[in-house]
Amino acid sequence: MKNIARFISVAATVCGLSLWAQDDDVEDDATTTTETTADGGEEADVGIDIGGQIHHSKSEPKFFYTLPKVEKLEGSASVLKPGARDWESALEGRFYPLGSVFRTSGSATRLTVALGRDCSVVVAGEASFGTRGQGLDVKSRAILLKSGTITVDLPRNLPEGLFFVEAPGFSVLNPAGKSTYRYVKTGDGDKATIRCVTGSLAIEGLHFKILSMRAANEVCIQTSQDALFTGIYGTRGDYICKLDQGLIKIRDVETGESHTEQKFLEWKISPQTAVRIQRAVPEIGENMAVTVMTFDATGTLKNRCAFAENRFEVNSGELAPHDKSSQAELEKKAAEATSDTGTVETEAVEAEAEDNGGSSGGGSSDDDLDF
Repeated sequence: MKNIARFISVAATVCGLSLWAQDDDVEDDATTTTETTADGGEEADVGIDIGGQIHHSKSEPKFFYTLPKVEKLEGSASVLKPGARDWESALEGRFYPLGSVFRTSGSATRLTVALGRDCSVVVAGEASFGTRGQGLDVKSRAILLKSGTITVDLPRNLPEGLFFVEAPGFSVLNPAGKSTYRYVKTGDGDKATIRCVTGSLAIEGLHFKILSMRAANEVCIQTSQDALFTGIYGTRGDYICKLDQGLIKIRDVETGESHTEQKFLEWKISPQTAVRIQRAVPEIGENMAVTVMTFDATGTLKNRCAFAENRFEVNSGELAPHDKSSQAELEKKAAEATSDTGTVETEAVEAEAEDNGGSSGGGSSDDDLDF
């Protein structure tokens, strides 16, 4: 009996040592390495040897550093930290808080601020921009245009919703690649010239959205200080601008039910074409009165729509004619609707034109009446 008990004890000890040795082998086979991520930190890459195969697990890559960094400085530049009253000299290689404003001075100055390993903002000459103040847990980044020429260089594969360029009258959405911004404060508002150098970008503002700009496309956007006027002027390339035309009421013929939906006009912007949006604030209520107009390269009015925000009852629909004959007809109807005097004057002018045509012996041609 003692021999049997001794045998069981030895077997249990050997089995325990074997299991402990196997655990050690597994820990030895698991190798852990680290790689530097785009935000300057480390990304874990765990490789485990199971059955002769290495299995890796990586965390999601990050495109931005936690804080913006002065990557390179040639000349003189200064930084205004959030909450500070005085500017301080920018130092190469230093990180600055989100919400800081960077400014360069002197024609020979060139400043590169790195937002990530492959994300940078470059300003030269007399220029300035700010970074958006935000929490450290926010993944997206944004810069605020202040003055001068600003170049943004981002990865072409940057996911949507991660980067924005903001100004009082618009926001640049989903820029990918390289883009430049010339921003100037005017006497009454600001003027921004936006050029997509490579990649793509979109622009959104009050009552308009430029869906997609591609390489070499350029647009100029002018905004009044009170934001009651927006001018969009094509300078290079062709792209589509989606314009707000208010709410309209639609009735379902089958069910008899009605509902409202937003109406839009897709206008093709090309060199020398323009969009002008004028707004007015009512004395009562908060819904703006809006007029949206488009002009072709010759300056001819092509589209016009007036509406009140959030009210389908106040919507003129399409007002602008597309040729001179319809323009004349529209003016005639407007005169008839306003007063009897206008109608009498219109009829007198037409009678005089007919008399003049009859006296010439040949009648009046379409060219003679084209005005």
